[in-house]
Amino acid sequence: MLAPINPSLNMSGDHPFQQLFETFGKPPAAHSESVNREARETLREKLSVPIESPGHFILLKAPRAGHGKTHLLTKLLHDLGGSHEFIPLHATGGSRIDALTVLEDTLRRLVRPLPAAGGLTVLDLVARRLFSSSLQPLVNSGEVPCQDREGALSALRSRPVETFDFHHPAAVTAHWARENFELLGPRLSLELAQRIGLPLREVSFWVDTMFRFAATPIDNPGRVRALAAHVFDSPSAESAAHERLVALLGLMGSQMRVVLVADELEGFSSDEAAALRFASFLGSLRQSVERAEVILSVNQDVWESAFLPRLSGGLADRLSEVTVELAPLDRRGMLAIIESRSPGMGEKILGSLGEGHPPTYARGIIKGAAENWGGTPKDEAAIQPVEKPQSGFAVSDHAEGIPAPATPEPAPPNLESTPNAFPEPVVAAPAPAFPIAAEAPSSAVAPPQPPVSAPAVENPIEVPTNFSPEAAIAAYQGNSPAVQPLENPFSSSPGADAGAPPANFSAPAQPAFSSEPPHQADPRPESPVEAFQGGPADLPEDAAEKPASTDRVDDLLRQFRERYGKS
Repeated sequence: MLAPINPSLNMSGDHPFQQLFETFGKPPAAHSESVNREARETLREKLSVPIESPGHFILLKAPRAGHGKTHLLTKLLHDLGGSHEFIPLHATGGSRIDALTVLEDTLRRLVRPLPAAGGLTVLDLVARRLFSSSLQPLVNSGEVPCQDREGALSALRSRPVETFDFHHPAAVTAHWARENFELLGPRLSLELAQRIGLPLREVSFWVDTMFRFAATPIDNPGRVRALAAHVFDSPSAESAAHERLVALLGLMGSQMRVVLVADELEGFSSDEAAALRFASFLGSLRQSVERAEVILSVNQDVWESAFLPRLSGGLADRLSEVTVELAPLDRRGMLAIIESRSPGMGEKILGSLGEGHPPTYARGIIKGAAENWGGTPKDEAAIQPVEKPQSGFAVSDHAEGIPAPATPEPAPPNLESTPNAFPEPVVAAPAPAFPIAAEAPSSAVAPPQPPVSAPAVENPIEVPTNFSPEAAIAAYQGNSPAVQPLENPFSSSPGADAGAPPANFSAPAQPAFSSEPPHQADPRPESPVEAFQGGPADLPEDAAEKPASTDRVDDLLRQFRERYGKS
């Protein structure tokens, strides 16, 4: 094996071949349609049958571990999950699967919350459909009186989930059923037991259990805990658990296809007795629940060492009713696995595996590619780290150790001419600056001028208590100051002369003093003596300092003597 060019990649695990094991139900990191295609089509054909059709016992075998059984089952789950309920069976202690553990696995699967359903679970939907289907014959026969029989039957057939929504105030049928469940429950149980062919006692138990669960508010944190206590706190003998499990799977099978999946059975390899008990349990369960599908996923070595030595001929035939065997990988499948994780690197990586004899199972290919990641035995000098481009494209730091593909990559698209899938954010463009008056380009900024003092006769401007900056700016735009600053930040015409006031505004009149005494209104007529005795203190300051002319004084004295007859 050739040492990788960049050993740090293997140490950090930062490569596309690091997932060696998969878990049933979890989406895989990559998928190749050509790998195990025939087996996948056979399984899909056997499982894609109507609800009322009988089920199958399917034995899925692989020559050894790592052929992709779990990956194949997960793909089936995602393809058929809309119409089938897949229930994975987990071995307690590695080698114990019985009625009690399967009952736990089934309820755990049923109480999982549905996506975007407000807390509803699969068990809620199953209960509502069962109540609706069992109530229809009672309404049709008239045993349950109804004013609009046809309308009620139509709602029960076409909208069972909405009709039995115990949490909606407008679902009158659901609330009526809750109020009368003591009388209605036994009739629904009898109808379901006769239809499915199951014991009335176990069917009544599940009808009562499902009603309690479905009628409990969804946001009640103890809803699932109360369900588990109701089901498992009773005596848990193997026979009682088996009957209870058969009834539950039978009720579910009347509404959907149920698929029991037994995978990861390596724990049975050294325990033939446990394998025999497990095989007997599956055979009995499959015979009791006619519509159930059972998939036993096992490797050839475990099947031959643990199961076959203790199985009777009849039980072995029952377990292998439908046998699907995974074939070893050919070169096309090997390349497909590599290309699904590292496009363009199939031939280079495959040539470095097993000295020309690569393993023929998926996990071996992935493991070998992980060990050889970063170098191949062919054309070693041509494999160089990818350099970071000088353009605006960003690449992750670990991309430096990715070998270049054999064929040159296509040129990246032109970002300037390619329309963006999403509109550019508004904040990407700079916000427009607040308009200001333009400065003269040839002169420097003038030093600040001293503030203009108001005339002595003017009163100071009082700021109102409800002052707001926005209102002040609006008022300022309509009343320009008498003296403009060098730069007017509120000017709406940037090209105007900063030193001149706007043309549509006139400068306010400046106060001026007159030689005539100011006229003062007084309700009482003032005598000439009182007016005269006021003295120069009432005159303006500059007038008091300047002595009056002689002609003016003589003229005033003459007018006084003529008016009052004094000399």
